Amino acid sequence: MAINRQDVLDSAIRVLDTVGLPDLTMRRVASDLGVAPGALYWHIPNKQSLLAAIADTVLADPALAAAASKSRMRWDRRLAGYAHALRAVLRKHRDGAEVVSAALASRLGSRGIHDAIAAIAADAGAKPADARAAAGTLVHFVVGFTFEEQTRELMDRAGAAAGETDQVSTDRSFADGVDLIVDGLRTRLPA
Repeated sequence: MAINRQDVLDSAIRVLDTVGLPDLTMRRVASDLGVAPGALYWHIPNKQSLLAAIADTVLADPALAAAASKSRMRWDRRLAGYAHALRAVLRKHRDGAEVVSAALASRLGSRGIHDAIAAIAADAGAKPADARAAAGTLVHFVVGFTFEEQTRELMDRAGAAAGETDQVSTDRSFADGVDLIVDGLRTRLPA
């Protein structure tokens, strides 16, 4: 069977969504595709590159592009909307936040989310350094929050978490954190 890079990515995401990041291996992806593991290396050189490509694919979700698009919406609503869209995109995939976090840490994955947020901040009038700082802060908050949220859900399913998760409280906590970052950026904008 002839495969291409997109086949490998589609399979890897399918495996990720089924078994999670700890059990995502090149061997398992190859098995899912019905090929020898060596066949994958023509398309993806190693697992770190695979994770970066998965992250790029996850972050190419049209919902993020729509949230980042220039609209008549005020910058603060666009920025908050982008943060909420990013969380939703990460939550679509099992361990999605952890995969994106690994890709960002390795600097192999797309910096598109940083660029999109910085562009929104710049549209608001932020200085370049403040726009970059806002982007880094918001990305760290959203990815970190969602990573913790997904870990907690996994622990809940395994019966290893103390107490029950209150989704309404979790959603409110996320929204409050986003608002705090947006309000912080607002203080740096020209009067």
